Amino acid sequence: MARASGLTRINDHGPGHPLAWIVWSVPAFFFLYEYLLRIMPGIIEKDLEQEFGIDEAAMGGSLSMYYFAYAPMQLAVGVLLDRFGARILLTGAAVICVIGLVVFSMSTTPFGLSGSRFLIGFGSSFAFIGALYVAMVWFPEKRIPLLTGLTAGLGFGIGIVGELFAADALGSPPAWRSASLVLAGIGMLVAIGVLFVVPHRPAWYLDRTQLDEGRSLGRAVRGLLEVIARPSTWCISLGCALMYLPLPLAANWGPRTIGELFGADTLDSSRLFAWFYLGVAVGCPISGWLSSRIGGARPILLFGSLSICAITIAIAVLPAIPPTAVAVLLLVWGIATSTYVLGYPLAARLSPADAQGSAIAFVNFVAMIIAFGVVWLFGIAIDAFASSRSADATPQREDFQSTLLWTGILMGLAVVLIAASRSRTAKAG
Repeated sequence: MARASGLTRINDHGPGHPLAWIVWSVPAFFFLYEYLLRIMPGIIEKDLEQEFGIDEAAMGGSLSMYYFAYAPMQLAVGVLLDRFGARILLTGAAVICVIGLVVFSMSTTPFGLSGSRFLIGFGSSFAFIGALYVAMVWFPEKRIPLLTGLTAGLGFGIGIVGELFAADALGSPPAWRSASLVLAGIGMLVAIGVLFVVPHRPAWYLDRTQLDEGRSLGRAVRGLLEVIARPSTWCISLGCALMYLPLPLAANWGPRTIGELFGADTLDSSRLFAWFYLGVAVGCPISGWLSSRIGGARPILLFGSLSICAITIAIAVLPAIPPTAVAVLLLVWGIATSTYVLGYPLAARLSPADAQGSAIAFVNFVAMIIAFGVVWLFGIAIDAFASSRSADATPQREDFQSTLLWTGILMGLAVVLIAASRSRTAKAG
């Protein structure tokens, strides 16, 4: 039997034992912690520009190093989890985040800033997928959608808290160097917690999945290739990537777009978007619970994708409405968007038992790549619509309206892709 570490005799119990909640809670907290590290620079961006003497373009380049590490690592993370399990990998990932925070606290040049964000992005790339993988090991399959929703909800919940309270907590001017060291200390506690609380994969899990602890890394890579070769995986991944789009669009274009469409200033638009994030944070666990209750993810994914498309188009075409109505619309948009999390357990369920980590990581990888592309194209489209009037035209309300409308139509393809995943699976079976 695999050696237990941290929680005495938990390996003697099957999936779903009450102690499994403690095992899952530590990686879930790691994701919550990682999400705070992800959004922190955005809260103090102007202060960082002044500290390092750089403009917005240079700051954007430095901060983007987080994603240059995070996105490509998703494929490697899945393979490594399938081969080695979560315990050592998540411990090491948390330590890398700590190193990145220490470098950040000591940085005096843009190069140091970029390096710190790369390290934090590298370590953070294990957090969400690692938490889901731990859930898949220690819980029965029927509970995985609920655990997925709870994990995602924790991250978005801390995002709301960070946006509302972090600026006040950091002070004015923000004491970001000392705060980074405090966060580094918390990160070390996370690493220690993972090491002592998360056991090695139990013997009954290895037997259930017919997984050999001594298998080669090459076999794990072949598992990833097997996942990628399945049409149903592509349908689910692309569909969920389109359903995920409101989140990166909200982070990069949301407040300005709402301001242009409904005549709100920047501060009011940012506050209104807190309702969107609240919808996502509340909707993720509800979606997971509902999926576990009805025993299926596809009906919820289909309803969610259709709702996302309809609400996005409604936001684009509605005339000026009161702020309260905008808040309600954004709240419902967030709840609909939250259903995308069900794509992870669905992809895992349709994949080989020894490649489930690769399956959920591939879904996340596709979502990140599509998000980067659409966020970039969103800005290009706004400029293109403005330039169609005159070469030096400033973007107006109708330019944002047209761009968001076409984006909503693009999101509608998710309905077709999710539906196609069912037919592809049926043919394969």
